[in-house]
Amino acid sequence: MRRALNGLSLAGLSATLVGNGVGRFAFIALMPAVIDAAWFTKAQASHLSVATLLGYILGAWCSDRLARRWSSSTLIRWCMLVTALSFFASAFAGWPLWWYYAWRLVAGACGAVLMVLPAPVVLPRHDAAVRARASAVVFSGVGLGAALSGLVVPALIAGVGVTLVFGRTSLPLVFSGVTGAWLGLGTVCLLLTIVSWRRWPADSGTAASPPAASAITAPASQVNAVAVRLIVAAHALNAVGYLAHTLFLVDYVVHEVGESLATGGFYWSMFGLGAAVGPMITGPLADRFGTKRCLAVGFAAKALAAVLPVWSSGPSTLLASALLMGVCTPGLLALVSAYTLETVGTRGYRPAWGKATLGFSVAQGLGGFAMAIAASRLDSYKPLMMASALALVGAIGCLLAIPARRIGVTPSEATGTAP
Repeated sequence: MRRALNGLSLAGLSATLVGNGVGRFAFIALMPAVIDAAWFTKAQASHLSVATLLGYILGAWCSDRLARRWSSSTLIRWCMLVTALSFFASAFAGWPLWWYYAWRLVAGACGAVLMVLPAPVVLPRHDAAVRARASAVVFSGVGLGAALSGLVVPALIAGVGVTLVFGRTSLPLVFSGVTGAWLGLGTVCLLLTIVSWRRWPADSGTAASPPAASAITAPASQVNAVAVRLIVAAHALNAVGYLAHTLFLVDYVVHEVGESLATGGFYWSMFGLGAAVGPMITGPLADRFGTKRCLAVGFAAKALAAVLPVWSSGPSTLLASALLMGVCTPGLLALVSAYTLETVGTRGYRPAWGKATLGFSVAQGLGGFAMAIAASRLDSYKPLMMASALALVGAIGCLLAIPARRIGVTPSEATGTAP
């Protein structure tokens, strides 16, 4: 793990933490506070969540196009900075709704760019034997940021005093209330942006020297295209696989099982705990046993997590379901990214991973919308949990259909040396 844990991989962790763990998911923890403080109505707060998702879809769609025009490192730096700015800009009460909507849209778009671009910069610069571990480090930022948001937001609302020290100069800061929460989250993002700024390489191209013309034949290119489509389909189904839990787990525990809101919150915190450590578990296993094999087992484990509450609503079952779903959610994200690189090679990695992220975001949006409609017409969340499990079975089918032979891999990749 020491070979995968370094300044560059930690910069990747900072990017996913800022863009997704905080940039996207912190607003979920902040929603009750902004509603209670009468900043927004419940409907308006929901619209802001939708704006974040729409921005994510937009960012996933254009991230590869942006990377063709500008350096990936430059885009990562500025998206982290703009994410911090989005929190500072939202810290003023009473402004028109469109102002907050626009900044949530921007934060969502930056979150997608910070999901697509860091891994193609970080992973090819690591030896092939530790790439799954390096991917785990990068994508652990998603779970760590979500867990951090759940802890930090209530503390910021209650009031927190912080002193920043710069050499012999100290700067005392006090954060409290909704405004303090916005400013505090923005400060976290800004500090991580500053710390990681110089860690990104000046040349963030991920490709080694072009392979010989005979390295990629026309039939191989066709097989490669099929592999990318299957990866995109598997990752889209992977998105549907966690929707029932992330949308309805707490409400299921409270209103179907009959437990208290505190108990429902406990199970959600267990999901966050699993998400924080998930990539650190799946990465080393993939390096040891093979990425594709571990990915198939991971999809199966995630399907089991989705369906466990259907079989039993006992405390131990719900705890296992929440933890396992948490582990698998960002853990499999890291494995899909590493497997994409392994399958298509360095030259095709960034666009292929961008397509997979776009497929994930679109499936997440459409699937969430469909499940929300279905939930209003069903007496139980259990059919939706079964649907999530079936989607993951479909993801396993897509994965197994991908050709085992790697296509378009440069000689340096084949021997395990970093370009």
